[in-house]
Amino acid sequence: MLLILIYCIFGIVSADKLLQIQTVCRHGDRAPEGTYKNDPYQEDFWPMGWGELTTVGMAQHFMQGTKLRQKYIDKLQLLPPKYEAKYIYVRSDDSTRTIMSAMSILAGFYSESNGTHPDIPEWPNNFSPIPVHNVAHDTDHLINAHAKCPRSTFLRDAALADKKFLEYVATVLPYLEKVSEQTGDPPTDFKSFGNAFDAIYIEKQHNLTMPDWITDNLYANLLNLSYTLVDIMNGAPNFGRKEDTELIMLEGGVLLNEMIANMENAINGDNKKYHLYSGHDTTIAAHLRTFGAKEGALGIVTPFFGSMSVVELWDGDGKPYIKLWYSDNSAVPFRDITQFIGDCGGKDKCDFENFKVRSQPYIATPENIVEKCDKL
Repeated sequence: MLLILIYCIFGIVSADKLLQIQTVCRHGDRAPEGTYKNDPYQEDFWPMGWGELTTVGMAQHFMQGTKLRQKYIDKLQLLPPKYEAKYIYVRSDDSTRTIMSAMSILAGFYSESNGTHPDIPEWPNNFSPIPVHNVAHDTDHLINAHAKCPRSTFLRDAALADKKFLEYVATVLPYLEKVSEQTGDPPTDFKSFGNAFDAIYIEKQHNLTMPDWITDNLYANLLNLSYTLVDIMNGAPNFGRKEDTELIMLEGGVLLNEMIANMENAINGDNKKYHLYSGHDTTIAAHLRTFGAKEGALGIVTPFFGSMSVVELWDGDGKPYIKLWYSDNSAVPFRDITQFIGDCGGKDKCDFENFKVRSQPYIATPENIVEKCDKL
Protein backbone atom coordinates (compact mmCIF):
# COMPACT_ATOMS: atom_id res chain seq x y z
CA MET A 1 0.00 0.00 0.00
CA LEU A 2 2.87 2.34 0.88
CA LEU A 3 4.57 1.59 -2.44
CA ILE A 4 1.38 2.40 -4.35
CA LEU A 5 1.09 5.70 -2.48
CA ILE A 6 4.71 6.57 -3.30
CA TYR A 7 4.13 5.73 -6.98
CA CYS A 8 1.10 8.02 -7.08
CA ILE A 9 2.90 10.91 -5.37
CA PHE A 10 6.11 10.81 -7.38
CA GLY A 11 4.69 9.61 -10.72
CA ILE A 12 6.94 6.56 -10.93
CA VAL A 13 4.23 4.73 -12.86
CA SER A 14 4.39 6.19 -16.37
CA ALA A 15 1.63 6.01 -18.95
CA ASP A 16 2.38 4.96 -22.52
CA LYS A 17 3.17 7.92 -24.75
CA LEU A 18 1.85 8.51 -28.27
CA LEU A 19 4.77 9.48 -30.51
CA GLN A 20 3.30 9.76 -34.00
CA ILE A 21 0.35 9.06 -36.28
CA GLN A 22 0.25 8.26 -39.99
CA THR A 23 -3.01 8.25 -41.92
CA VAL A 24 -3.77 6.72 -45.31
CA CYS A 25 -7.04 7.65 -46.98
CA ARG A 26 -9.09 7.10 -50.08
CA HIS A 27 -10.30 10.34 -51.64
CA GLY A 28 -13.86 11.38 -50.92
CA ASP A 29 -16.96 10.95 -53.06
CA ARG A 30 -16.33 11.73 -56.72
CA ALA A 31 -18.14 11.89 -60.03
CA PRO A 32 -17.84 8.83 -62.30
CA GLU A 33 -14.75 8.80 -64.52
CA GLY A 34 -17.02 8.22 -67.50
CA THR A 35 -20.16 6.27 -68.27
CA TYR A 36 -22.01 4.16 -70.80
CA LYS A 37 -23.79 5.46 -73.89
CA ASN A 38 -27.38 5.13 -72.64
CA ASP A 39 -26.77 6.52 -69.15
CA PRO A 40 -29.22 9.36 -68.40
CA TYR A 41 -26.51 11.01 -66.27
CA GLN A 42 -23.81 12.26 -68.61
CA GLU A 43 -20.88 14.55 -67.79
CA ASP A 44 -22.94 17.75 -67.75
CA PHE A 45 -24.87 16.33 -64.78
CA TRP A 46 -21.73 16.49 -62.61
CA PRO A 47 -20.76 20.10 -61.77
CA MET A 48 -17.00 19.44 -61.49
CA GLY A 49 -16.74 17.04 -64.45
CA TRP A 50 -15.74 13.41 -64.79
CA GLY A 51 -13.72 11.94 -61.94
CA GLU A 52 -13.64 15.07 -59.82
CA LEU A 53 -14.25 15.35 -56.08
CA THR A 54 -17.81 16.35 -55.27
CA THR A 55 -18.93 18.66 -52.48
CA VAL A 56 -20.07 15.49 -50.69
CA GLY A 57 -16.49 14.22 -50.90
CA MET A 58 -15.14 17.48 -49.52
CA ALA A 59 -17.52 17.26 -46.57
CA GLN A 60 -16.59 13.62 -45.94
CA HIS A 61 -12.94 14.43 -45.47
CA PHE A 62 -13.59 17.62 -43.55
CA MET A 63 -15.44 15.42 -41.05
CA GLN A 64 -12.58 12.89 -41.00
CA GLY A 65 -10.18 15.74 -40.28
CA THR A 66 -12.47 16.92 -37.49
CA LYS A 67 -12.46 13.45 -35.91
CA LEU A 68 -8.66 13.38 -36.07
CA ARG A 69 -8.48 16.83 -34.44
CA GLN A 70 -10.78 15.79 -31.62
CA LYS A 71 -8.65 12.74 -30.80
CA TYR A 72 -5.09 13.80 -31.55
CA ILE A 73 -5.19 17.54 -30.79
CA ASP A 74 -7.99 17.97 -28.23
CA LYS A 75 -7.83 14.65 -26.36
CA LEU A 76 -4.33 13.16 -26.69
CA GLN A 77 -2.55 16.48 -27.41
CA LEU A 78 -0.12 14.90 -29.86
CA LEU A 79 -0.11 18.12 -31.87
CA PRO A 80 -0.90 21.72 -30.96
CA PRO A 81 -4.11 23.24 -32.38
CA LYS A 82 -2.04 25.81 -34.26
CA TYR A 83 -0.50 24.65 -37.54
CA GLU A 84 3.29 24.39 -37.43
CA ALA A 85 5.10 22.98 -40.47
CA LYS A 86 7.66 21.09 -38.40
CA TYR A 87 5.00 18.73 -37.04
CA ILE A 88 3.20 17.57 -40.19
CA TYR A 89 3.94 16.36 -43.72
CA VAL A 90 1.24 15.79 -46.33
CA ARG A 91 1.70 13.67 -49.44
CA SER A 92 -0.92 13.12 -52.14
CA ASP A 93 -1.22 11.32 -55.41
CA ASP A 94 -1.05 13.73 -58.35
CA SER A 95 -4.77 13.85 -59.07
CA THR A 96 -7.12 16.69 -58.26
CA ARG A 97 -9.51 14.57 -56.18
CA THR A 98 -6.76 13.26 -53.89
CA ILE A 99 -5.16 16.69 -53.48
CA MET A 100 -8.54 18.28 -52.70
CA SER A 101 -9.32 15.45 -50.26
CA ALA A 102 -6.07 16.13 -48.40
CA MET A 103 -6.93 19.83 -48.28
CA SER A 104 -10.38 18.98 -46.90
CA ILE A 105 -8.90 16.81 -44.15
CA LEU A 106 -6.52 19.61 -43.20
CA ALA A 107 -9.35 22.16 -43.15
CA GLY A 108 -11.07 20.02 -40.51
CA PHE A 109 -7.90 19.11 -38.64
CA TYR A 110 -6.73 22.71 -38.30
CA SER A 111 -10.15 24.37 -38.07
CA GLU A 112 -9.13 25.92 -34.74
CA SER A 113 -5.67 27.10 -35.81
CA ASN A 114 -5.26 30.76 -34.85
CA GLY A 115 -2.66 33.14 -36.22
CA THR A 116 -2.03 31.04 -39.33
CA HIS A 117 -4.35 32.85 -41.74
CA PRO A 118 -5.10 36.48 -42.61
CA ASP A 119 -7.37 38.38 -40.26
CA ILE A 120 -9.48 40.01 -42.96
CA PRO A 121 -13.27 39.81 -43.50
CA GLU A 122 -12.91 38.34 -47.00
CA TRP A 123 -10.85 35.33 -45.84
CA PRO A 124 -12.71 31.99 -45.41
CA ASN A 125 -13.47 31.41 -41.75
CA ASN A 126 -10.58 29.66 -39.91
CA PHE A 127 -9.00 28.37 -43.15
CA SER A 128 -5.22 27.95 -42.98
CA PRO A 129 -3.48 26.93 -46.24
CA ILE A 130 -1.39 23.78 -45.61
CA PRO A 131 1.06 22.51 -48.27
CA VAL A 132 0.23 19.22 -50.02
CA HIS A 133 3.17 17.56 -51.80
CA ASN A 134 3.01 15.26 -54.82
CA VAL A 135 4.99 13.82 -57.75
CA ALA A 136 4.02 12.62 -61.25
CA HIS A 137 1.18 10.06 -61.14
CA ASP A 138 2.68 7.38 -63.42
CA THR A 139 5.95 7.14 -61.50
CA ASP A 140 4.56 7.61 -57.98
CA HIS A 141 5.19 4.21 -56.41
CA LEU A 142 4.59 5.67 -52.94
CA ILE A 143 0.89 6.52 -53.33
CA ASN A 144 -0.23 5.20 -56.73
CA ALA A 145 -0.54 1.42 -56.36
CA HIS A 146 -0.98 1.22 -60.14
CA ALA A 147 2.04 3.28 -61.11
CA LYS A 148 3.85 2.08 -64.23
CA CYS A 149 5.04 -1.44 -63.42
CA PRO A 150 5.19 -4.18 -66.10
CA ARG A 151 5.63 -6.91 -63.48
CA SER A 152 2.42 -5.87 -61.70
CA THR A 153 0.53 -5.94 -64.99
CA PHE A 154 1.86 -9.45 -65.69
CA LEU A 155 0.78 -10.71 -62.26
CA ARG A 156 -2.70 -9.16 -62.55
CA ASP A 157 -3.22 -10.73 -65.98
CA ALA A 158 -2.18 -14.10 -64.56
CA ALA A 159 -4.74 -13.76 -61.76
CA LEU A 160 -7.52 -12.94 -64.23
CA ALA A 161 -6.63 -16.03 -66.26
CA ASP A 162 -6.96 -18.32 -63.24
CA LYS A 163 -9.23 -21.28 -64.00
CA LYS A 164 -11.32 -21.06 -60.82
CA PHE A 165 -11.81 -17.32 -61.26
CA LEU A 166 -13.01 -17.86 -64.84
CA GLU A 167 -15.43 -20.51 -63.56
CA TYR A 168 -16.84 -17.90 -61.18
CA VAL A 169 -17.16 -15.39 -64.03
CA ALA A 170 -19.19 -17.98 -65.96
CA THR A 171 -21.74 -18.01 -63.12
CA VAL A 172 -22.31 -14.25 -63.39
CA LEU A 173 -22.23 -14.15 -67.20
CA PRO A 174 -26.02 -13.59 -67.46
CA TYR A 175 -25.64 -10.36 -65.50
CA LEU A 176 -22.78 -9.19 -67.72
CA GLU A 177 -24.88 -9.98 -70.78
CA LYS A 178 -27.71 -7.87 -69.32
CA VAL A 179 -25.31 -4.95 -68.91
CA SER A 180 -24.10 -5.47 -72.47
CA GLU A 181 -27.67 -5.39 -73.82
CA GLN A 182 -28.74 -2.25 -71.97
CA THR A 183 -25.78 0.11 -71.97
CA GLY A 184 -25.63 0.81 -75.70
CA ASP A 185 -21.86 0.58 -75.34
CA PRO A 186 -21.23 -3.07 -74.55
CA PRO A 187 -18.26 -3.75 -72.24
CA THR A 188 -15.57 -5.70 -74.08
CA ASP A 189 -13.37 -6.61 -71.09
CA PHE A 190 -13.18 -6.31 -67.32
CA LYS A 191 -11.85 -2.76 -67.50
CA SER A 192 -14.76 -1.53 -69.61
CA PHE A 193 -17.18 -3.37 -67.31
CA GLY A 194 -15.53 -1.58 -64.40
CA ASN A 195 -16.09 1.79 -66.05
CA ALA A 196 -19.79 1.08 -66.61
CA PHE A 197 -20.31 -0.26 -63.10
CA ASP A 198 -18.37 2.66 -61.59
CA ALA A 199 -21.02 5.02 -62.97
CA ILE A 200 -23.88 2.82 -61.75
CA TYR A 201 -22.33 2.51 -58.29
CA ILE A 202 -21.82 6.25 -57.83
CA GLU A 203 -25.29 7.09 -59.11
CA LYS A 204 -26.73 4.66 -56.54
CA GLN A 205 -24.65 6.35 -53.83
CA HIS A 206 -26.22 9.68 -54.83
CA ASN A 207 -29.73 8.17 -54.66
CA LEU A 208 -30.39 8.98 -58.31
CA THR A 209 -33.30 7.35 -60.11
CA MET A 210 -31.92 4.30 -61.87
CA PRO A 211 -33.10 2.76 -65.16
CA ASP A 212 -35.61 -0.06 -64.65
CA TRP A 213 -33.17 -2.69 -65.90
CA ILE A 214 -30.86 -2.09 -62.91
CA THR A 215 -32.73 -4.28 -60.43
CA ASP A 216 -31.59 -4.87 -56.85
CA ASN A 217 -30.59 -8.43 -57.73
CA LEU A 218 -28.57 -7.33 -60.76
CA TYR A 219 -26.86 -4.60 -58.77
CA ALA A 220 -25.95 -6.94 -55.90
CA ASN A 221 -24.34 -9.41 -58.28
CA LEU A 222 -22.46 -6.68 -60.16
CA LEU A 223 -21.23 -5.22 -56.86
CA ASN A 224 -19.93 -8.60 -55.73
CA LEU A 225 -18.21 -9.08 -59.10
CA SER A 226 -16.62 -5.65 -58.80
CA TYR A 227 -15.31 -6.41 -55.29
CA THR A 228 -14.01 -9.78 -56.45
CA LEU A 229 -12.27 -8.29 -59.49
CA VAL A 230 -10.54 -5.58 -57.50
CA ASP A 231 -9.48 -8.07 -54.84
CA ILE A 232 -8.03 -10.68 -57.17
CA MET A 233 -6.29 -8.05 -59.31
CA ASN A 234 -4.47 -6.72 -56.26
CA GLY A 235 -3.05 -9.85 -54.71
CA ALA A 236 -5.82 -11.07 -52.40
CA PRO A 237 -6.12 -14.77 -51.57
CA ASN A 238 -9.14 -16.12 -53.42
CA PHE A 239 -10.36 -19.08 -55.47
CA GLY A 240 -7.84 -21.39 -53.80
CA ARG A 241 -4.92 -19.04 -54.51
CA LYS A 242 -2.65 -17.82 -51.75
CA GLU A 243 -2.03 -14.10 -51.45
CA ASP A 244 0.34 -12.77 -54.10
CA THR A 245 3.01 -11.36 -51.80
CA GLU A 246 5.04 -10.07 -54.72
CA LEU A 247 2.14 -8.09 -56.18
CA ILE A 248 1.27 -6.68 -52.75
CA MET A 249 4.91 -5.62 -52.34
CA LEU A 250 4.95 -3.93 -55.76
CA GLU A 251 1.75 -2.00 -54.97
CA GLY A 252 2.30 -1.07 -51.34
CA GLY A 253 5.89 -1.85 -50.43
CA VAL A 254 7.35 1.62 -50.96
CA LEU A 255 4.71 3.16 -48.70
CA LEU A 256 5.30 0.48 -46.05
CA ASN A 257 9.03 1.16 -46.19
CA GLU A 258 8.48 4.90 -45.72
CA MET A 259 6.01 4.40 -42.87
CA ILE A 260 8.50 2.22 -40.99
CA ALA A 261 11.25 4.79 -41.58
CA ASN A 262 8.95 7.54 -40.29
CA MET A 263 8.32 5.55 -37.12
CA GLU A 264 12.02 4.89 -36.59
CA ASN A 265 12.67 8.60 -36.98
CA ALA A 266 10.00 9.39 -34.39
CA ILE A 267 11.53 6.93 -31.93
CA ASN A 268 14.85 8.73 -32.44
CA GLY A 269 13.31 12.12 -31.64
CA ASP A 270 12.17 13.49 -35.01
CA ASN A 271 9.64 16.35 -34.72
CA LYS A 272 7.19 15.01 -37.32
CA LYS A 273 4.08 13.96 -35.42
CA TYR A 274 1.71 13.44 -38.35
CA HIS A 275 2.24 12.04 -41.86
CA LEU A 276 -0.86 12.18 -44.08
CA TYR A 277 -1.09 10.14 -47.31
CA SER A 278 -4.00 10.83 -49.67
CA GLY A 279 -4.67 8.31 -52.43
CA HIS A 280 -7.18 5.90 -53.92
CA ASP A 281 -9.02 2.70 -52.96
CA THR A 282 -6.05 0.73 -54.30
CA THR A 283 -3.69 2.81 -52.14
CA ILE A 284 -5.41 2.08 -48.85
CA ALA A 285 -6.14 -1.55 -49.78
CA ALA A 286 -2.46 -2.15 -50.67
CA HIS A 287 -1.43 -0.44 -47.44
CA LEU A 288 -3.71 -2.69 -45.37
CA ARG A 289 -2.47 -5.77 -47.25
CA THR A 290 1.16 -4.96 -46.46
CA PHE A 291 0.07 -4.94 -42.81
CA GLY A 292 -1.72 -8.26 -43.34
CA ALA A 293 -4.96 -6.63 -42.19
CA LYS A 294 -7.12 -6.12 -45.28
CA GLU A 295 -9.00 -9.42 -45.28
CA GLY A 296 -9.56 -9.43 -41.52
CA ALA A 297 -10.75 -5.83 -41.38
CA LEU A 298 -12.68 -5.52 -44.64
CA GLY A 299 -13.03 -8.95 -46.19
CA ILE A 300 -13.69 -8.70 -49.91
CA VAL A 301 -15.07 -5.15 -49.71
CA THR A 302 -13.24 -2.34 -51.51
CA PRO A 303 -12.45 0.67 -49.27
CA PHE A 304 -15.25 3.22 -49.56
CA PHE A 305 -14.99 6.89 -50.51
CA GLY A 306 -13.59 8.84 -47.56
CA SER A 307 -12.22 5.76 -45.78
CA MET A 308 -9.11 6.21 -43.67
CA SER A 309 -6.62 4.20 -41.64
CA VAL A 310 -4.53 5.52 -38.76
CA VAL A 311 -1.24 3.96 -37.71
CA GLU A 312 -0.37 5.03 -34.17
CA LEU A 313 3.16 4.67 -32.81
CA TRP A 314 3.36 4.42 -29.02
CA ASP A 315 6.24 4.26 -26.57
CA GLY A 316 5.44 1.63 -23.96
CA ASP A 317 8.07 2.35 -21.31
CA GLY A 318 10.92 2.18 -23.82
CA LYS A 319 9.35 -0.55 -25.94
CA PRO A 320 7.59 0.92 -28.99
CA TYR A 321 4.45 -0.63 -30.40
CA ILE A 322 1.86 0.24 -33.02
CA LYS A 323 -1.91 0.30 -33.16
CA LEU A 324 -4.01 0.31 -36.34
CA TRP A 325 -7.40 2.04 -36.63
CA TYR A 326 -9.84 2.23 -39.52
CA SER A 327 -12.86 4.38 -40.38
CA ASP A 328 -15.02 2.95 -43.18
CA ASN A 329 -16.44 6.40 -43.94
CA SER A 330 -16.93 9.79 -42.35
CA ALA A 331 -20.24 8.79 -40.74
CA VAL A 332 -18.73 6.10 -38.49
CA PRO A 333 -16.05 6.24 -35.78
CA PHE A 334 -12.62 4.69 -36.09
CA ARG A 335 -12.48 1.05 -35.05
CA ASP A 336 -9.44 -0.75 -33.67
CA ILE A 337 -8.18 -3.31 -36.22
CA THR A 338 -4.77 -3.91 -34.63
CA GLN A 339 -5.72 -7.55 -34.03
CA PHE A 340 -5.65 -8.17 -37.79
CA ILE A 341 -2.02 -7.11 -38.32
CA GLY A 342 -0.15 -10.15 -39.61
CA ASP A 343 2.00 -12.15 -37.18
CA CYS A 344 1.13 -9.94 -34.20
CA GLY A 345 -0.80 -12.65 -32.40
CA GLY A 346 -4.24 -11.06 -32.67
CA LYS A 347 -3.36 -8.64 -29.86
CA ASP A 348 -4.42 -5.03 -29.36
CA LYS A 349 -0.77 -3.90 -29.56
CA CYS A 350 1.82 -4.89 -32.16
CA ASP A 351 5.44 -4.76 -31.03
CA PHE A 352 7.30 -2.47 -33.43
CA GLU A 353 10.42 -4.65 -33.69
CA ASN A 354 8.29 -7.71 -34.46
CA PHE A 355 6.33 -5.67 -36.98
CA LYS A 356 9.52 -4.74 -38.83
CA VAL A 357 10.54 -8.40 -39.05
CA ARG A 358 7.15 -9.63 -40.33
CA SER A 359 7.07 -6.77 -42.87
CA GLN A 360 10.28 -7.70 -44.68
CA PRO A 361 8.65 -9.71 -47.53
CA TYR A 362 6.39 -6.74 -48.33
CA ILE A 363 9.01 -3.98 -48.39
CA ALA A 364 10.21 -2.20 -51.52
CA THR A 365 12.33 0.93 -51.63
CA PRO A 366 12.47 3.94 -53.95
CA GLU A 367 15.87 2.65 -55.01
CA ASN A 368 14.81 -0.88 -56.03
CA ILE A 369 11.15 -0.59 -57.07
CA VAL A 370 11.88 0.13 -60.74
CA GLU A 371 14.17 -2.90 -60.98
CA LYS A 372 11.51 -5.08 -59.35
CA CYS A 373 8.85 -3.70 -61.72
CA ASP A 374 10.94 -4.38 -64.80
CA LYS A 375 11.46 -8.05 -63.92
CA LEU A 376 9.52 -10.22 -66.37
